[in-house]
Amino acid sequence: MRERATVLLVRHQSVLLVRERGGPWLLPGGAVAFDELTIVAAIRALHEDTGVEAKAAAFLFQQVSAHHLHHVFRIAIPEDVHLRPKASARFHELLWVEATQLAHLSATPGTRAILTRAMGGGRDSARHAWNHDGAEAEVTVGVGRRGR
Repeated sequence: MRERATVLLVRHQSVLLVRERGGPWLLPGGAVAFDELTIVAAIRALHEDTGVEAKAAAFLFQQVSAHHLHHVFRIAIPEDVHLRPKASARFHELLWVEATQLAHLSATPGTRAILTRAMGGGRDSARHAWNHDGAEAEVTVGVGRRGR
């Protein structure tokens, strides 16, 4: 099972989703490199895909999907930033989606499970992850290191 640092970026009750051409919608993020902190991988992946630097990050939970162990982080970015896919990024589309629209999108089962849990639908509810716009997110360091 591969480790993935997965980003939950919420703004005005909408979450950022990304996708490759014609693929399913996913949460931003990427693989965790050997001996890399998972929080660093999340911040790095968001920057690689959008060019945006995080202003704060907080670990939320881990979620197992068919192929990945997701280390899910809530990341805050400056309010005045407008996200666009970078030309060199693997994702070609970015979309802000409200919770009410999620059922109508083509997303992977892992993405749906993470979003359901973040919205408070799982047994280990992380409702606070969805209901706040990130201003109060705190920086968390030393969370999970791959390859120990």
